[in-house]
Amino acid sequence: MMIGVGWCVRAFRIKDSTLFKIVKIEKKHDYSVDTMKADQRHATSKLISGYIIDNLRDPRFEVTQAFVMAEMQKLHGLDIGFLYMFYAYGSSISSWNHCRPVIVVDATFLKSKFRGVLIILVSEDANNQIFPLAFGRVESENNSSYEWYFSKLRNAIGSRENLIFLSDKHQAIAYGIAKVYPESHHGICIYHLEQNLKRRKVKSEVIKLFQSAARVYRRKEFDLYMLDIAKVDKKTYEYLMEEPPESYREEKHQEVQLLFALVLKGILAENI
Repeated sequence: MMIGVGWCVRAFRIKDSTLFKIVKIEKKHDYSVDTMKADQRHATSKLISGYIIDNLRDPRFEVTQAFVMAEMQKLHGLDIGFLYMFYAYGSSISSWNHCRPVIVVDATFLKSKFRGVLIILVSEDANNQIFPLAFGRVESENNSSYEWYFSKLRNAIGSRENLIFLSDKHQAIAYGIAKVYPESHHGICIYHLEQNLKRRKVKSEVIKLFQSAARVYRRKEFDLYMLDIAKVDKKTYEYLMEEPPESYREEKHQEVQLLFALVLKGILAENI
């Protein structure tokens, strides 16, 4: 778009091409073809991420989403928004190989002015402590968002032998893991399953049986507890058996929630 020269052109770049398609033109112009084809810098994700990285290295700036949007407007006259964002600090990437090959995936809705969904990935170090691995923001919990997010994760940290992901039963998470990490295992978090049972108004007797079943190590013992659940509540038994028993895993949910709170505190601070 040219300003102050008596004419205006709006166009977008054709995917996988160096050509542009003009969608609107106002008034005539007498610029040469060479001038119209001159290279211009575009507000691509590469340009914006490069700007973010440069400023993160400068201790004078606190790089927030609002800061980047304001700078793009000031420097380039561009109004930008963020559909997806992925963060993984260098210390997390370099230390990942010293952690257990377990990644816990959790997400929560953002209620600030930017909306969207906050995703956090954590692991567990050799001292059995929660290890922050990566976090980011997506528009919503859908297949495309999680496939994009896990592809960025793979680019950052790669994969590991016998890698296990833990999450709730959200189908988009399972889809993203299967697409990007087909060689990994996907487990269902016991805490989330228990919360689902409580939301379904399941009897406390059944919840106690589930807790016992989820924490035994022998399949024979597990089957006995599940038979007891089936006798009391057939529908809950069928719901629990939708996932293979081998996928049940326990996570340190309270510590993950604390990490969520710390990241959210930073996000809310930038929106005030």
